[in-house]
Amino acid sequence: MQYIGRKIYFDKQSGNVLVDTGERAGAVVETTKEQDFQTYKALADRVPETVGCLQLEYGQDSDKFAQYLYRVDPENLTIIWDLTPQTAPLEQVKIAKIDFLNNECFKDIYAGFTSASTGHTFRFNEEDQANFNQQGTLFLLKPDLAEVQWKTEDAGIVTLTRDQFIQLVIEASEHKQKLITRYWELKAQVEAAQTKEEIDAINW
Repeated sequence: MQYIGRKIYFDKQSGNVLVDTGERAGAVVETTKEQDFQTYKALADRVPETVGCLQLEYGQDSDKFAQYLYRVDPENLTIIWDLTPQTAPLEQVKIAKIDFLNNECFKDIYAGFTSASTGHTFRFNEEDQANFNQQGTLFLLKPDLAEVQWKTEDAGIVTLTRDQFIQLVIEASEHKQKLITRYWELKAQVEAAQTKEEIDAINW
């Protein structure tokens, strides 16, 4: 099982936290800074040079993160805790929840899917998605290409016919779109919430 600690992106001048990616475990992959800037809205609008990043170990200060607000000391690159428990502003709670939902969505997409047509389980992380797209394009460009060997999670390498692979690509797309649609729906619920209790009740 893979364990990935949280990354904290912060404003280099004020130390205010922009994104806390949370910590992840299971069938997860580490993301690059460039990927995070594309994924999180709070980062997408920022000039990368104005943003710092702290990478924590898995489980580090998890008890404090659950209870206290905090910011980062830009000079020492350490976390400054507000040890007085308090209620975070509603907008901050919304941002944290949306980031969490976004992270869970990608985690489930990358975890893969079981194909109804073949009965096999396939990974679907970023590299896998690129490979699916590439192979699908080859089948379109080479009408005489009849089959392909493909790695599964449950049965190793299997041989798929052209029609089987095309159906597999459709199932992969449905897997991804189903999870993204779920994220959009939950995100809309968070944005419409009026209280922290409503936000807390929204789970992936």
